[in-house]
Amino acid sequence: MTYNTKRFFLAGIVLAVLLGFMGWHWMFRPADTSVASKKTEVVIEADALIKAYSSNEDSTNTLYLNKVVAVTGNIDNITEKDQEISVYLKKKEESTGVMCSFYKTELDKNSIKAGQVISVKGICTGFLMDVVLTKCSIVK
Repeated sequence: MTYNTKRFFLAGIVLAVLLGFMGWHWMFRPADTSVASKKTEVVIEADALIKAYSSNEDSTNTLYLNKVVAVTGNIDNITEKDQEISVYLKKKEESTGVMCSFYKTELDKNSIKAGQVISVKGICTGFLMDVVLTKCSIVK
């Protein structure tokens, strides 16, 4: 092997190791499980958020969609499914609310109960039958 061939071969090995490490790091990086450490972009009452989405979904999406939103409201219902706990914020007499989705690792279900007023921070993903917040955390 000539000197140039050895250098080319060595550079190829270094490049392959570097690309392999970068790929491994990207594939196995920790998941972004909640917004607890993210900066809140909007603070709003649950009723006001529901009213805004109910009156004009398109213009409300421009204000809140994919943003970190802190919402304060009354817990109507708490459900648990697989790796998620959903906390439903709404008034008893209302049919629409704010569905806040938590990873089980982010919420002690025993620390909250129906009827309690809480503040939740999450990413607003829009309006289906309810306003939906994902990757939520409790605001203390």
